[in-house]
Order: sequence, then structure tokens, then C-alpha cells
Amino acid sequence: MQKKSFFNANRIRKTGFFGIIAFLFPLLSIVQAQNNVAPVVTANGDRVYCPETSIPIATSFNIVDPDDTEIDAFYIQISTGYERGHDQLQLTNNHPLVTTAWDVQEGKLTLRGPSGGAVSYSDLIAAVQDVVFVSTSEAPVEEKYFSFTIGSANYLPETGHYYEYVPALGIRWDDAKVAAGNRTFFGLQGYLATLTSDAEAQLAGEQAAGTGWIGGSDEQTEGVWRWMTGPEEGQIFWNGDYSGSSPNFAFWNTMEPNNLGDEDYAHITAPGIGITGSWNDLPIAGDTMGDYQPKGYIVEYGGLPGDPVLTLSASTRISTPKVLEVTSNTICGPGEVTLQAEASMGDILWFAAEDGGAPLGMGTTFQTPWLTQSTTFYALASYNGCLTGERVAVEAVVKQRPFINDGFTITNCDSDGALDGFMDFDLTQYVYLIGPDHVNLDITFHLSESDAENNANPQTATLFNNNIANELYFRAEGSGEYCHSVGRLFLDVTTTSLPQDYQFELESCDQGVSDGITSFDMEEAAAAILSQFPNGQDLSISFYQNEDDAYLNRNKISATNTHSNTTPYSELVYVRVEDEQSGTCYGVGQHLLLTVHPIPSFQMEQNHIFCTGGSVTVQPFGADGDYEYEWYDANGQPIGNDNFTIISQQGSYRIVAISEHGCASEPLSFEVHESGPPNLSPQYVSVEDDGETGTITILHQNGQLGLGTYVFSLDGPFGDMQSEGVFADLEPGLYTLYATDINGCGSDMIKVGVTGVPKFFTPNNDNVNDQLKVLGVTEEFYQSGAFYIYDRYGKLLAQRDPMVESWNGFYDGKPLPPSDYWYVMELVDVDGALHRKQGHFTLKQ
Repeated sequence: MQKKSFFNANRIRKTGFFGIIAFLFPLLSIVQAQNNVAPVVTANGDRVYCPETSIPIATSFNIVDPDDTEIDAFYIQISTGYERGHDQLQLTNNHPLVTTAWDVQEGKLTLRGPSGGAVSYSDLIAAVQDVVFVSTSEAPVEEKYFSFTIGSANYLPETGHYYEYVPALGIRWDDAKVAAGNRTFFGLQGYLATLTSDAEAQLAGEQAAGTGWIGGSDEQTEGVWRWMTGPEEGQIFWNGDYSGSSPNFAFWNTMEPNNLGDEDYAHITAPGIGITGSWNDLPIAGDTMGDYQPKGYIVEYGGLPGDPVLTLSASTRISTPKVLEVTSNTICGPGEVTLQAEASMGDILWFAAEDGGAPLGMGTTFQTPWLTQSTTFYALASYNGCLTGERVAVEAVVKQRPFINDGFTITNCDSDGALDGFMDFDLTQYVYLIGPDHVNLDITFHLSESDAENNANPQTATLFNNNIANELYFRAEGSGEYCHSVGRLFLDVTTTSLPQDYQFELESCDQGVSDGITSFDMEEAAAAILSQFPNGQDLSISFYQNEDDAYLNRNKISATNTHSNTTPYSELVYVRVEDEQSGTCYGVGQHLLLTVHPIPSFQMEQNHIFCTGGSVTVQPFGADGDYEYEWYDANGQPIGNDNFTIISQQGSYRIVAISEHGCASEPLSFEVHESGPPNLSPQYVSVEDDGETGTITILHQNGQLGLGTYVFSLDGPFGDMQSEGVFADLEPGLYTLYATDINGCGSDMIKVGVTGVPKFFTPNNDNVNDQLKVLGVTEEFYQSGAFYIYDRYGKLLAQRDPMVESWNGFYDGKPLPPSDYWYVMELVDVDGALHRKQGHFTLKQ
């Protein structure tokens, strides 16, 4: 059978006369095309690669050729994603009739028969299916395409084009353009390559057998680079010099294009000059030697109108799972960290080390163990349990919390004049309390712990009033390896200054001697003053007699004892209010007034009289104030609280006066006596006479007449009154005796008869004392009577009716001799009372 030998442009060697080449090449191609039917190459394989392992590049492969059974050579190339120095294609298993050659530069495996001869299709098909891809790269590019082709031109599956390096030392750009246009590849028209993607640039540059001209130029307009060949002819791909930009794609070397010496044509940079496979601009002829001397040109086949559809090539692909994106995370202080990673395919495995070790977890999200310091973990994109490949570092950053003082108190003195415990704070003045490194911390203040943690709703630090809150949270934000700490502080407003016009009056009543000096309970004053301040403060109160002592805190008046004022009746005392906790806030002022109120002064009659069956109104007098009064009986029971009282019972009583300030006087005692009208009974009236005069005596000293105190008079209620109940030297006769209560409780009267028997009489008929007559006996007072005369021996000598009769000194008709005689007189008054009297008299001649 005839061996198929396809025309290869590489077999034509330039002899220096490009016209001959241009003439012969299309002619020979036509002849070949008329004699042979092109084979059909098919290959399948879209597999996932586990790095640093081997993998067959095709799951199936076939060549169908109706008129041949063998071929001179077959080419398998890593056409996209080739990594020189790591990647290789290898034939495995036993294929004695197939030899291989690996081209490191182009990443191409050539398969031939024994000794470089033809290889049968059957051996080739079997061998291709045992070709594997191996790589030492732990992080191969994500996708690699393999091209299977009959011709030696490099096939790019991405574009379906073929690329060929044609050596031609020193060839000009314009000649290369013509020469490329005269080349064909299995009917495809050639042109200087137009490289519009990374894959094209790599295959036609870095993986090409050599470097040379490509189809770009700015010959039309300096700085405007266009493709001058192929389907992209006229398309601008760069504007400007090396600092310019591309509207689509360009792969210039560093500091290129630079137009040094009218450089208007694009060339693949020589190996070792900057970026491998990149471009530079050269003059149309390039240099005559060295790295910038043209060595050939790059021909591209495909994409022109009229090009045939070829089946000479096929392609497969392997994909390496890649970690597309990782999300490191930072926590503040020790804890667990949530890390994330996303894979292009498969799963994410998590490791503690860049190499080796068992997976710690699987999934796009990984929760670390408890960490106290920053730790690097590694994410691996894994398919079907693959444990090799590039592990991407993911940082679990544990920032240290700055050292802070937590729970301290800021104390401010309430100096705004309002005793409300609220003040404005400039919190920035107290940041030094937060910690020794406060100058390196960004400090904000918040109303809640969550706001502080989230750095939300910061408060105005320079003007914060504690009426908003007495408890604040601060956030101390560090830098670098430090994060933030959250602490709490308390705002304490110490109110120690009272309003200037505030004055507490401590009042007391004068005691003992009325001198305006008394003792005061200073504890009462301290408690009252403290009550003016907000609750919860640790305040102390002390008292002083002068301002200097108060400010210097000396000669303190104890607040736990009593204190006697030194100025009578009124004294101002200095008060010092001090914050015991901070010791920094205190207020001084004359805020305590000691007032001594006088004891009420008044007078009271000591004795008061009421008449039996009546009452007496008792009231004080001479009061030096408007007082209230309290009245008490002898048993201490209250009987009234008016400024007078009415008493109807005899006894001892007391009265107390109370001033408007509550000061009570010493009790004044007084007596209330009952008085009544006299009872002038006859038994309490005695009458004595000495014959010619008489004496009326009233027995009243022992209260015989009644309860009252009486005065007496004769013959008229308004006569001369006398307290003594004795009326002497009364001539015999009828008298009216009056007794009157000196308190006006009434009077009484009684008729009293005073009778008299002369001490002697002389019955000598001289008409002077001739008869012995009882004097003072009247029918007005007496209704009857008898007068008996006896001698010394008791012999009745005479009996007379004293009301009408007298005695002439005769007995039995005979005058009696001078001598002393006795008498008995009995009188019955008009009331039937018997009055009996006896005595003696002398009869003289």
C-alpha cells in the first residue's frame, strides 16, 4: 500500500530566491490534493486532572483514511496551558512499533514508526490511547488543551488555526508578509500571524520553534498599531508607545513598543530578552545581527474566506481544579475563625500545612479550632479525593486585644448650679484612664456593649452629659497586630456645692435661762443638707464657725454631737460638703442657720374663784406673743387648748403656752376655788353683853357660813364692811346683820337682838335708874319672854315680862337691900328660837 506523505511547508528551504518558492508551493499542493484524500482525525477526552499524577489525554482516538494505512509522523501537542519544565507527554505501555520524540520547546510529542519511519494507523491509534500527560507542577494551569494533528504546524483548538515558524535569517518584514501569504497548509491560506489572545501568543511565540515577524505594524499612523494581515487586517490592537493601551489584546515586552529608530513592525522577542514569547517593535529590516536580527516569521493558517474545512486535527482537554477565591478572616481576640474558599470544580479540602498532613475539613466554609494567634490554613481544590495540587493559603488572623482598664469611674464635680447630679463630660480628657497605650488607640464611646463591639452610634466624646447615661462602653481600637477592646466606664457626678442662696434653718427653743443659747442636733442638719443632693453619693458634711476654718478643714464642729450656738438667738454656720470617694470635690458656704426661739412669756392670776353652781373663765395676760395654750387639771389631763378656759370645779390647774415655733413655756400653776353665799344661821351668831352694851360675834373662821370669804356689816348691806365677824359696844336693840361673799357669790342677813341688863340700878325714886328694865327687847324680834331675878342664894325674887315690865327692887312689897342679884332671862324670838341669858347686877341706894 502506498505510504501517505503529506506536503509540509517545513520541508521547503529558502534558497534566497523567494519568487521560486512562491511559484512552486501552490503547484505542488494542487498535485498532492488531486492524488490523496485527507484522513479524518477524531479524539475525545474532557477529564479532570489530579496534579503531579499522570492521566491519559484521550479517552478515545481514531484516524479514518480511505486510501492509506500508515503515516510518516503524527503530532500531539500541549497547545494551550503548556508549562515548560513541568509538563510532558509520555507514551506508556509496550508499543514496539512506535517511537516518540518529545520537543520541550514546543511541548509536542512526535510519534513515528521504528527507526523514524512510517507508523501504521492501527499501531498509532493504540499508542495514542496510551499517551499520558504528566507534570511536576503542583499548581498547573486550570485548563490544558491537547491537539492531535497530522501536519507539523501547531494546532490551536481555541481558534481552529494552525501556526508555523518559518526560519529565514535576516528577512525583512515586508518580504515575510509576502512569503507567508504564499504558503498554504492542506489548502489553508497562510499569512503573517495575528495573535489576539493569550493562547495564540503562547503557541505562536513561547512554544514556537523560533522567533520572527508577526503581522502587526504602525506604518500607517505612528503609535496606532494594526494587524496588517489575515482576517483581522486593519484591526487596531494598540495605541501609543509602551505606556499606551490595547482595546483588545497585545503582548508587548517590557518598555515596548518604543519606536527606537523608526520601529514600525511587530516581532516576537528573542529568547532571554524580557518576557518569553512577548513582542517588540523593530525597523522593517531589523538589526543585521544579534537578538534583534530577524530569524524568520510566524505563519498562521485558517480563518480566511475560501479556506477548506479540515479534519486533520482533533483536541482534548484536561481541567485542574483550582481555588478560585479565598476569604481570609480576622477575629479580635482568641476564638474560632470562619474561612471560605471557592473551587472551580470539586470540593475544597482544608489543611493545616502547605504540604502533607491529613485534611482538617471539607467544604467551602471551614471553622478553625480555637486560636490564640494568627494561623495560616490551606485550601485545596480537590476532585474525586485528589490530595495533590496547589494549596492556597488562607489567613485566620487573630489580632490581639489592646490592654485596657475596665470598669473604672470618672468623677466630675457638679458645678453648674443645679443640684441634679448631671454634668457635661469631656471624655477625651480621661482617655488616659483606659490604659497605658491610650495614645496609640482610637477610642470611641457608645451607649451599649453591642454598639461598642460593632463600632456603631459613637457618642460625642467632647460633650457628653450623664443625663443620657451614667454607664458607657468604650471601644479602644488598635492598629497593626492589635484589634480592639471593649470596656465599661461609669460617670459619677459628685454634687457638693449647694446653691448660693440655699440655707437650712435648724431651729430650737431656748432652754433653761432665757439667754438665746441652746444646743442643736447637728446630725439633723447634716441629714437635711445631704437630702438636697442626688442619691448614691458618698458625701460627708462638716460644720465650721468661720469661712477660713471651713476651707482649711480645721476646728470642725462635730456633726455627730450637739452644738450650742455662741451668738444668742441666731447664728450662721459654714457648711463643707465633701466627696469622700474622690476627695476632689467639695463645697463651702453659709448654708446653716441656727435659730433659737424664745420661750413664751405670759402671766397668770394664781387664784380664781367661781360661785357654787357656776364657773369661772380663766385666761392668761401679759403675753409677749401670739401663743397657743394648753390647759391641764391636777391629774395632768388636758382640759382645753384655747386662749382661755372655763372651770367649774375647784382644784389646782396648770397652763402651758406654745409659740408659733413650737416652743413651750414652763407650766404656770394656779388655783381655782369654789365660793358661795353665806348662811347666817343663828347658831353661828353669838351675842354677848355687859349690861349696857353688847357684842355680836359671827362664827365664820372655820367655814361655818359657807365656802366663800365673807365680809360683814350691820344695819345695811352697803354699810361699812368688815372681814372680822365681831361687832362690839352695841347698845341693846335690834340689829340687822349682813354677811356678803367678797367674790360676789351672794349675801345673807339675819336679825340679831342685843339685850342688856344694867349693871346696877338705884331704886331711890329720883327718877334716875329707879327701875331695872331689860334693854333691847322688842316685839319686832321677840314674841315672848320671861325675866327671873334671884338673890345670891338662888331665891327667886321676881319674875317679869321683859317686853313690857321692869323691876323696882321690891320683893313682896318691900325694897330689897343693896346687894348683887342674879337674873335669868328667856326670850322667844319671832322664829320660835329660845334665847336664854343669865347674869347679875347690883342694886344700889
